[in-house]
Amino acid sequence: MTPELDALTCDVIGAYLDALAAGDDPGVVACIEDAAGHRSQVSFTDDGEEICLEAAQSHVSQAARQGYQPDGVSKAVRYAIAYLGYVCDDEALSGPAGNATEAYLDALLVSFGEKGAACGYSAYVLVRGIGEGDGFQWADPEPAGEEDLLV
Repeated sequence: MTPELDALTCDVIGAYLDALAAGDDPGVVACIEDAAGHRSQVSFTDDGEEICLEAAQSHVSQAARQGYQPDGVSKAVRYAIAYLGYVCDDEALSGPAGNATEAYLDALLVSFGEKGAACGYSAYVLVRGIGEGDGFQWADPEPAGEEDLLV
C-alpha cells in the first residue's frame, strides 16, 4: 500500500468513526483521489445498504474512467469506501453457550484500492457505543481480504 492510499483510507476511517461517536449515520461513503491529490467524498444514504454500496462502487468505477467534475477531481487513481456493518465472531458461535446474538459485532467496513495494484483490499474496525461521544470505542483495523479493484 502506498503512503497516499494509506492516508486516504485512514482519513476516511477517522471521519467515519467521528460521525459514529456523535451518533450520525453517514451511510455508505465513497472517497476518491486523483494523481494530483485532489479528493472528493460522496455519501449514499437514500436507499438500503446494499443499493448504496453498489452505487458507491459504481461511482468509484465511473470516476476512474472520467473523473468527478463537480469537485474538480480528474480520473480517480485511489479510493476508499466505508460503511457500517457487522462481522461474525466465530468464537462466540462455537463457544460453550453458542450465543448467536453475541456473535455479530458492529464494525466499520472499508474497501480500498489503487490503480496498478493486483486487487482491492478490505478491512474492518470493531466499534462499540455508537452515539456515546467520549464513551464510543473502536479497535485497531483488521484485514478482511482481497476484493475486485474498482479503479
